This record gives sequence, C-alpha cells and structure tokens, in this order.
Amino acid sequence: MLSGATLAPSRSKPLPRHLERLYHRLTLNRHSSAAVVGVALALVGSGLTAGPRGPTGDPGVVGIVLSGAGATLVPPSAPASQPYSSQCHRLVDPGFAGKCVVATSAAGIVAGIVEEETATSLSSTGSPSPTGNTGVQERDLVWRRKGDRWVLALRRLFPANTGLPSLLWADDVARNGDVDLVFVAPTDHAGFGSEFDLVAGNGQVRLFRYLGQGFVEVPAAGGIVTYVPGWTEQNGPFSSYDQVLIGYSRGSWRVFSEQYVPVAAALAQHHGVFWDNRAVPAS
Repeated sequence: MLSGATLAPSRSKPLPRHLERLYHRLTLNRHSSAAVVGVALALVGSGLTAGPRGPTGDPGVVGIVLSGAGATLVPPSAPASQPYSSQCHRLVDPGFAGKCVVATSAAGIVAGIVEEETATSLSSTGSPSPTGNTGVQERDLVWRRKGDRWVLALRRLFPANTGLPSLLWADDVARNGDVDLVFVAPTDHAGFGSEFDLVAGNGQVRLFRYLGQGFVEVPAAGGIVTYVPGWTEQNGPFSSYDQVLIGYSRGSWRVFSEQYVPVAAALAQHHGVFWDNRAVPAS
C-alpha cells in the first residue's frame, strides 16, 4: 500500500463492459471523503493467512490474477468417500451436527458441510454448545461427486472451537451460471470474518481472501467487494477499511480497484459477514 497517498483509481487496461458498469456503480456509491488508493491488495500466489495482520500491498497489482493460494481449506491427508446421495445431510459425520448445501457448475457438483461435535450439551436453539471452556471440534468439509460416490476434496479442522462456527452458502458470485461454495471463517465478532474461500465444482479453492475482521458484499452485477479493516493489515490505517473490487474476467478472478474508505462509509455497506441476495445459505 502507498501510505498517505491520494490517487485516482488506477486500471492498467480497459475493463470488460459488464465490469465497467460494475466499477462505475461502485464509484458512484463511494463516500465522497474517501481517500483513494489505486493499487490492489492481492499478489499472485501470495501465502496469505488468517492471522492478526494481513500482507502489505504492492503498487503494481491492479488487474492481477488471484487464486486460492493461502486458503486453510486443504486436501485431506488420506482419501475418503461415501455413496452418493442427493441428501447432503447424510455426509454429516456421526457424533456431529451440521449444515450443508450443494453447488452445481460446469466444473462439477460439490457439497459443503459445516459440522460441530455433539458430545456436549445442546443450547436452547439446538446448536452444540460446550459444557465447559474447552470448546467443540468443528469440521468444514467439501465433498465432490465422482460417479456414484462423494469423494472428500477439502477439509478444515478447528479442534476446540469456543466461538462461532464457519458460515456457508451456495452462490453464483460471478453471475456466469456456475454456482460455487462460499465459506467464511468467523471471528469473535458476529457479522465479521477472518477468511473468505470460494470453492468451485472441481473441489478446489478458486479464490481466497484474507478478511482480518472484515466482510464481503456481492454487487448486483456480480464479483465481490471485500472490506478489510486497516488495523489488521501491515502498515494499514487505523481509521479506514481497505475496499477491494474483484471481478471474474477471462476465466480468472482479478483485482479491478482498491481504495481506503472511512470506517463509517464501509460499515454503511455492511449487511453481514457475506451478503448476496441470491445466495442460498446452508441448512
């Protein structure tokens, strides 16, 4: 990031027409006092982690291709499979209670699971709650359909989760007809996340974003806008959120603009840790 810089939004090449409309829609809605920084946050292959501080940006990365590098959803250490069933709840492990959702795209069919162990007392809402302060085990899983089997593609383990569970949706974020899985790992603050993962039908993380204690919005035209608190980034401003517009173009996710916006302006866009009125939440 260019600390203290005030620049106009920078684009290294013309945007596709549908992303041009998206870009201008966001520009018109920006807070008039926002300090604009025309560089992107993400780097190709960057090993970002959901740690207490995010990466320092690079002033030459607007338009660069993003990937799933750095995601904590990773392939399992040993193969696992189950008979295929259209009822994704059958993929929830014995001794666990969970939610699931199925996503279908040209790349394949995947089922997402967020499950928590039930060897604890149940809360009044029926959700697992720890009997003490040791927490419960949480598993975030992605199963991919291969013929008449579900094959485990990705997993993430929280051995002793004492906070909120991960959240999960099925959503056509790119607005291209392909429905992917959206996982958001939470923080201790409801409505704010630490990690965003977009999983395609091939069972691979196509897009990973560090969120710090931020959130994600999906504009009507598609793509995503991430809001990351500056105080969770290296050398980031404590009075602003880092707003990054990411769009899908030419078969890849790419950064189209980045700017710092005042906290009040960012929170005015907040509808939860992930918001898209077309998304289907796990149930």
